Amino acid sequence: MPENITFKKGEIVYREGSFEMAMYSIKKGTISIVANYGKDSEMLLTEEGEGEYFGHLELIEAIPRSATIIAKEDVELEKIMGDEFGSYLSLHPEESMIILTQMSSRLREIGRELHEVYLTIDEYISKDKKSHDESFFNRLSRIIKLGKG
Repeated sequence: MPENITFKKGEIVYREGSFEMAMYSIKKGTISIVANYGKDSEMLLTEEGEGEYFGHLELIEAIPRSATIIAKEDVELEKIMGDEFGSYLSLHPEESMIILTQMSSRLREIGRELHEVYLTIDEYISKDKKSHDESFFNRLSRIIKLGKG
């Protein structure tokens, strides 16, 4: 059965590159999802709160963690181990749709960011470089940070 666990503000739930066959549901509080934690290229990817799931992609694909998860505030989590995943969804069928909806939303956001990358690159190569304004350079800087993250 799923295990309820807590983390204090600032504690690490798991680190990028670690391997664990588990996913989490946020019952209370907020977490930060960070790429390259502790490095010069560290970047906050997003924050998630109550009702959100995280770690499910690595669980489904059986791959190492793609980011570090940090408790932004005191958090209460439900930890669902990989061998419990099927039975968890059987006991909580409504959660399947929530997980799929959250995954779909994240994929849409990645698609929007990728579209912005394409548009910015296209603008860069198709215009006179001297005509770029500050907003262009801000977008370009964000893209470079994403590439490093």
